[in-house]
Amino acid sequence: MSLIQSIQDAYADLHTWLYTQMVEPILFHTGAMAWAEDLFDGTEWFMLGVIQIMIIAIVFRTWERINPAESQNNARPYVRTDILYTLIHRLGLFHGLFFILFSSLFFYLSGVLHDWRFERFNVEGWIPGVTTIPIVSFLIYLVILDFIDYWYHRASHRFHWWWQLHALHHSQTRMTAWSDDRNHIIDDVMRAMVFAFFALIFGVPPGQFIFLVVVGQLVQSWQHANLKIDLGLAKYLLVSPMFHRYHHAVGYGHDAPGKPGVLGGCNFGVLFPWWDLAFGTAVFEKRVFPTGVRHLEVSNNLLVQQWQGLTHSLRDLLDLPRSTETKSKSIS
Repeated sequence: MSLIQSIQDAYADLHTWLYTQMVEPILFHTGAMAWAEDLFDGTEWFMLGVIQIMIIAIVFRTWERINPAESQNNARPYVRTDILYTLIHRLGLFHGLFFILFSSLFFYLSGVLHDWRFERFNVEGWIPGVTTIPIVSFLIYLVILDFIDYWYHRASHRFHWWWQLHALHHSQTRMTAWSDDRNHIIDDVMRAMVFAFFALIFGVPPGQFIFLVVVGQLVQSWQHANLKIDLGLAKYLLVSPMFHRYHHAVGYGHDAPGKPGVLGGCNFGVLFPWWDLAFGTAVFEKRVFPTGVRHLEVSNNLLVQQWQGLTHSLRDLLDLPRSTETKSKSIS
């Protein structure tokens, strides 16, 4: 038996054990066995989240100490909230809530597509014998969904009300490997719905969908890390920490060059820089810039951050006047 097969078997055994010994008894005693199939998948989200958190805490954070992009003094209060965001997202809490709230909507959409005789763009059927290979279809799905992500991300920098939500993600002045999930819940839900919708359209298998999300999350944690790495020639193949750091740079990542207060920006690629290269939004910079958003101050309290982003967004969406205090704390 190969090492990879042994690891896969051990992972499957642990998944089954956790579910049967810990989750299933709770469902049985609470009369909630109708949720059995969903929570079996939820157990896998939890397991993969634990693995991600271990990699971030042990590998990425150690790497940051060895090759930091910038020295970070007194960063603990800034990072503590980011860790909480990461725990919520990676341990399946966000995905579980999303599934509970929107699963019926996607089942309905699936039924509508079936009634319309819509043929999903199933990658597996594109080139029989080639795209039917799981790793090949997985990589194609990864590229397709990253293309969608590029335009979603770019749109969040284009509309002021949307930027007021997304600005929370950019507000971190002490970027670390924990910073990726520092997002407004509304922005997260919108992105998850878009991501899930296109996964439905392209017929991404449920098993692959979980790993597409997990691989994307882990790579993005590395990209947000405080690392002075630009990957050399490989920077044209994968978004590096330095490439993405410039996207977060004060006055560069969200402002159009030379036009303060005008939304724009660069380096929108989530996993791959190809889209930025193709659409003229790529900037490869080796200098280390400070990160954050000009004229935006946010609390270190997660709930206050969410409320601030919501109120700023609503004011822009409804075109309501801001007080002097609010103006000093929102995007010009």
